[in-house]
Parts: sequence; structure tokens; C-alpha cells
Amino acid sequence: MSVELLTPLRKKMLVVSILSASFLFLLNQFLLITAFPQIMEDFSVNATQVQWLTTAFLLTTTILIPTMGYFMGRFHARSLTFVAISFFIVGTILAIFAQTFSLLIVARVVQAVGAGMMLPLVQTVLLLVYPIEKRGYAMGLMTMVVNVAPAIGPSIAGYIVDLSNWRFLFWLVLPLAVLLLVLNIIFMRNITERANATLSVPSLIFSAIGFAGIILAISNFSVYGISLYVIIPAVIGVMSLSFFIWSQLTSERPMLNLRLFRLKWFVHGTVLSFLISVLLLSTETLLPLFIQDVQERSAFISGMTLLPGTLLLSVTSFLAGRWFDRYGGKILGIIGYSIMVLTFVWFTFMGAETSVAAMIICFSLFMGAVGIVMTPATAIAMNALKQKDLPHGTAILNTVKQFAAALGVTVLTTLVSLSAARPEYSYAEGTLIGLSLAFATMGVLSFIALMLAIFTRNRSKSSNTFM
Repeated sequence: MSVELLTPLRKKMLVVSILSASFLFLLNQFLLITAFPQIMEDFSVNATQVQWLTTAFLLTTTILIPTMGYFMGRFHARSLTFVAISFFIVGTILAIFAQTFSLLIVARVVQAVGAGMMLPLVQTVLLLVYPIEKRGYAMGLMTMVVNVAPAIGPSIAGYIVDLSNWRFLFWLVLPLAVLLLVLNIIFMRNITERANATLSVPSLIFSAIGFAGIILAISNFSVYGISLYVIIPAVIGVMSLSFFIWSQLTSERPMLNLRLFRLKWFVHGTVLSFLISVLLLSTETLLPLFIQDVQERSAFISGMTLLPGTLLLSVTSFLAGRWFDRYGGKILGIIGYSIMVLTFVWFTFMGAETSVAAMIICFSLFMGAVGIVMTPATAIAMNALKQKDLPHGTAILNTVKQFAAALGVTVLTTLVSLSAARPEYSYAEGTLIGLSLAFATMGVLSFIALMLAIFTRNRSKSSNTFM
């Protein structure tokens, strides 16, 4: 069905239903962050191991998202939405009854299959519903809605974990997922275009092995150091990913059209999105570890510390869409990344006596800055594409974001775990040193993003031109 045939009310309800799916999937992802210390205690795992609940989720979405260019061309949007939410429901049920840490990871993987299908679909649907002159608004709307999830997720989880058990987090999600399934059955419409797409199974296998091998090597480094457990998966991962890239570039009908990286501004927006994804999820993961493991405060306190900042992120990301349509991305980038550099300098020098109020202020500044730069980065990348390239473009961008988040969290938590395990320090002292190094590293990354913003031309508005 063409978008033009939908009534304004139908369009609004379609947008509401698809954004609700993104909200719930991301709420589920961020619910567990403040529950990590309790899960570590229940299953006797360390910080690097528990992080696989996030890493496995992100890796699965990273592996699946590249296939969505094919699936969105081969199947109707309504069918894909139904399958995605169904996988999410099954994974949630498995998580509720998981009796081992391994089974809990399996449950997260099943949930992630649904998320991997839904994330690029949401972005594609919004880009089809809204014309190009309103894409900044569309991306701002999406970013605002989905960022409400990390805003309320940690605080809700912290309260539940302190009063009861982390399993109740999944009991909270389950009825919402069932309601979401009904909502999308009623209002979702087939507005994506069918195409003669092909799915290369070898390419899918090599991309899966490539991404998983690299992340596994980094994770194993904290346990085994430089050893065959690190070298072998790293070599296999790099070789597999290289073959995947070569096969996509040489295929007449690639599973993922990597030729889009020939477009300068698509690359520009994608690189910025990569850096933002690393910084955002890593900060939201490491700050609760600092509050609970270094300062020995409750999970509820750590969740409430994140709440004002994540709410501010929702507001600034929506406003940034409008600002981008009017002023372009350069000035927003300079302001946002400058604030991020300053906040990471402050995070680097936090100590055990740092007040909660100070952390709330600094984290809120950081999240507000992320909101300012996140929407323009996505809009810059998408506005460089033709209409027919949007499914592949959204699949590429979401793959990059998911892999960046998984890579960043794995590298930085490994850094913290290595420092915490040093025998000359207590666990709290070693964790604090590791966190300081991690925040300093993120400060360098935010400075690189600032340089990219300074030394680029400005987007004039949501169009395919620059000035």
C-alpha cells in the first residue's frame, strides 16, 4: 500500500505502533543495566562475563540487521513486524525461567532476533512516511521516543531490583510485548516496496563469524591475556569480516549494499553515529558500576542518577531534529561534542566521595549533548541516499550502531575488569582506576568527533545539498 493512500489518522497510528515497538525493545535492553551487580552475585560471574547479556544482545542484532535489506525487499512490513515481536515474546518468557547464566544469555539472543528485525524497519517506515524536507523532524521524533526507554528503564529496574528480584523485570515486559503485538496487527500497513532481493547464506555466515570473533577476542583478553583464546578468534573474525565486505562489493545484488560507502556524507554520518553509539551505551553501563561497586550505593540510586540525563536526551534529540532542518549539522556538532569532551574530563577525575548531585548534573550535560548530535548524524547519513537505497542505508547504519555499542562496551568493561583484578589494589580501588581510564578513552573519542564536526561543511537543511 502506498503511503499517499493512508489517511492522516492512519499515518499517525502507524507511526505510534512502530515507535512503540522500538520503545519496548530498548526498554528491555536498558532494564538490565542496574541489575548487573545482582545477576553477578546470583550466577557468580564477573563484570566482563555479565556484560555478555548486553554484548550477546547487540551482537545478535548486529548480525541480523544486515539481512534486513533483503527481508524488507522480500516480505511485507506487517509480516516482519509480527515475526519480530513474536521472537521478542518468546525470548522474554525464556528469560523469566532461565536457571543458569548460559540460558539467560540464550534468552537475550532470542529477544535480540526480534530487535534486529525491528530497528531498521522502524527507521525505514518513518523515512517513507515523512518527506525529505521533514527527515530531521522524523529522526528527532524517533530518537526522542526511543530514548524515553533508557530514561525510565534504569530507575524502574533499580527500584524493582532493590525490592525484589531481577526476574520481575521480564515479567514487567511480557504483557507490554503482547499488547504491542495486538497494536501492530491492527495498525501496521505494508508501505515498504517489494523488490527482487537475494539472501547470500555464505555472506550471512561470514558476517556473523566476523563480528562475533572480534568481540569474543576482546572479551577473552580480560581473562586469558595474549593467548590463543584471543589470537584465534581475532584472526578468524578479521578474515571473515574481510571476506564478507569483499563479497558485498563484488556482488551484483549484494545482501548489504556497501557501495553506499562511496557517498561522502553517508560515510560522514555513519562515522559520527559509530562514535556516538560507543560513547552513549558505554557511559550508561559504566556509571552504574561506579555508583554501586565503587561508592557502594543502591541500584535504585544508580538508576535515579541516570534518569534526569536520559529524559533530557529525549528532549534535546527531538529539538535537534528541528534545529537540523533549520540550521544544519555543523554548529550542533561543535556545541554537542565540545560539551561531551568537558564531561568526560570530569568523569575521568571522579572519586569515591563524588556526590550524587554532581554526577546527575554532569551526566545530564553529557546526555543533552548526545541528543544534540545524535539526530543530525543520522539525518546527514540518510539524506545522502536515494529513496531506493533507504532499506540498505538504514540496515548499514543500524549495523554500525549495534556493533559500535557492542565493541565499545566490551573493550571498556574489559579495561575495568583488568584493572579491578590487579592484586596490588582492592576491588573498589582497581575498579575506580579502570573506570577513570575508560572515561579518559571516551574523552579522546569525543574529541575526534569534535574535529570531524569542525572540519566539515555544514548541512544547509534536510536535503541532498550542502553549503
